[in-house]
This record gives sequence, C-alpha cells and structure tokens, in this order.
Amino acid sequence: MDQDRNVVTNREDLTRLDGQAVVAIGEYEAVVRPVKGKVTKELPKDHALLHLGDGTRVYLEPLDSKKSRRPKSELMQFNGKRVRVYGTAHTQMPARGASLIAPCLSEISEVREAE
Repeated sequence: MDQDRNVVTNREDLTRLDGQAVVAIGEYEAVVRPVKGKVTKELPKDHALLHLGDGTRVYLEPLDSKKSRRPKSELMQFNGKRVRVYGTAHTQMPARGASLIAPCLSEISEVREAE
C-alpha cells in the first residue's frame, strides 16, 4: 500500500513533498492544543503531534479544523508509539485564520502502528 505513497521521515522529505499525499512515519504524541497567553487550568491532551526522525514536530490536522481534536481511542492506542500516518504534507499549517507556523498533515485517512 505504501509503494504508491511518498514517504516522510524528516523535515527534508516534508519540504520536498509539500502539498502531496504522503505516509509520514514517526512517534505519536498526545498533546494539549497550543493556546496563546497564560493557561490557568489544565487542558486535555486531545490533539496529536508526529515526531519525525530528525525531531521535526508535525501536527495531525490544522488546528482550525475540527479533525485536529483526535479521537480518544486513537490517542490511547498510539500515544508514545511509532506510527504511519496517511495524509497530505504541509510545511506550514494551512489555516483560514491565525494559526501556528508549523508543519502539519491534513486530510488524514489512517493512523496505524508502524511495523
């Protein structure tokens, strides 16, 4: 299945494949949604990052998308594990409003544990 996909394992791959369908391989981490300013209460870890091999942090879906809040089952199943994420690579998060200037994967079709 991956043979017809472009593989992303570091920032160089991400830059080269910007805007294309990819399978990104890295470590899944459940994180709190980034917010501006001081946070006074503890927020849930309901968003996710993919840590690529060179340390690049890639968000799963743009933060202004409802899909950026990952399913609880996915967060529990994959947190801390090496995964393959199928989606579209972006060196800079596409957003309609103010957003992070950070890499992300959008249009994610599947997350699964890497072999």
